[in-house]
Amino acid sequence: MATYNEDSYTSKGVGNAGLTLGIIGTTLASGVLNGGLGGILGSNTNPTATAAYQLSTKDTEIAQLKAERYADSQVKDLAFEVCNLKQRVAAIEVAEPLREQILQQSINCVANTVNRLVQPMIPNGNVAPGWGPAFVSPFPPAIPSASTSTPATASTSTNG
Repeated sequence: MATYNEDSYTSKGVGNAGLTLGIIGTTLASGVLNGGLGGILGSNTNPTATAAYQLSTKDTEIAQLKAERYADSQVKDLAFEVCNLKQRVAAIEVAEPLREQILQQSINCVANTVNRLVQPMIPNGNVAPGWGPAFVSPFPPAIPSASTSTPATASTSTNG
């Protein structure tokens, strides 16, 4: 028969308790370290498998697509403005010689007017009598007749 030894029982109980606590501790520690309790200390599990990661990936993708759409619309608007500016520059280049010609004509007209205004004035005898030559009519003077009767009137008086 086995003899009862207090020391062996006690040591067996402590050993069993220690082993049990060790197994429980290892299990808990590996659970916490590998994603247990929400992965407080990090985890060995695949982060892409979590719903939060997939949701954030989709949100990032949506934000990127919105940014690209906005950038594309801005580029389209800028391209339209550049096209309009090119057309305006081309129209200005075409109209520039015509504008220069019109400007030169205006300058010549003003110069001619100034030249006429600065010439000395010569008085006209027709406007102010006594100033300049006498008036000369463009029509020849009428020649007075010497006889009062004309040959045509003389023949009518003899016939009658």
